[in-house]
Amino acid sequence: DLSSPTTGGDSADLNNFNPLGPPSFLACLPVGEIFHLPSHDKNITRLSSSPDIFLVRDFLSTEDGETLMQSAVLTGMKQAGTKNSKADTIRKNSRLTWIDPNQGGIDHTEEAASVAKRTIAKSMMFSHEIMNDQLQAERMEYALAEDVQVAKYDVGGRFDNHHDGYGRYLTVLTYLNGVGGTYFPFGNNDSNENDFTNQSKEQAMATIQDSVEKCGILIVGKEGANPYLDTRASSSTMNPKTVVEIRMGDAIAFYNYAPDGERDLRSLHCGLSVPEEKWIATCWFQSEALTGPFGYLKRGRLLEDMDGGNDKSIGGNGILGI
Repeated sequence: DLSSPTTGGDSADLNNFNPLGPPSFLACLPVGEIFHLPSHDKNITRLSSSPDIFLVRDFLSTEDGETLMQSAVLTGMKQAGTKNSKADTIRKNSRLTWIDPNQGGIDHTEEAASVAKRTIAKSMMFSHEIMNDQLQAERMEYALAEDVQVAKYDVGGRFDNHHDGYGRYLTVLTYLNGVGGTYFPFGNNDSNENDFTNQSKEQAMATIQDSVEKCGILIVGKEGANPYLDTRASSSTMNPKTVVEIRMGDAIAFYNYAPDGERDLRSLHCGLSVPEEKWIATCWFQSEALTGPFGYLKRGRLLEDMDGGNDKSIGGNGILGI
């Protein structure tokens, strides 16, 4: 059930109200524990509570993964960069494309668009119930699902440490061919999110330096951990506390913002230099209203709307038709 929970409107409720975080059925799941979600028949494991990181097995079928990869190759992929960097700077030997779930037959096949739509819909299992209401009602200021990004990394391809940012409160990343290489230097960190937000750059870097030796989650696939751990001596930030092995079609989900709308730097991550070809598909969910310096104000208004019974977001088929 992904519908809205009942909430009250006092200040205590606002302090506990985190629509940018996990849904209620995952919020209290202990690290290492598995939750079975009957509506999707999926097993979800919490990998970290600081920051929130989850693993879901068999998220996409082999056939769906192949459809996304084939469509990306057939329609062409551009060299990868970021909004703040030129191509092939912090992302090396990587190419990408975007698949619009509503534009089948234009840039991608109808089949690929259908897979993209299903992938986004399934990714919503990791979004807070209230944010799913906003998605269903197409309140795009509060919640918006981006097109599915499909990326390919050639041998030696990497994506240096980064925060997903740009209002992307939730990232769901699927490993299409079973190659991992994702590293969270602050995975399983004992620090509070307040230790990483509302700080100057110098303070944040000091916190990072103090924390990096105590934590870290490395995601590996069929390539194993050795290609990454063998280079540990030459990398001061590569010291994983936990190594997690994924298989083809598995996905991880993680959250990029603190409840007050500030970036949570604990979710910094990177794609390590891979020893073989790697394919991933990423779903991002944005919230322009609830992120940034004034996000806490909109969060309070959203809670007031719910408490007053004036939530206009509930109901409707939504842009995804789900």
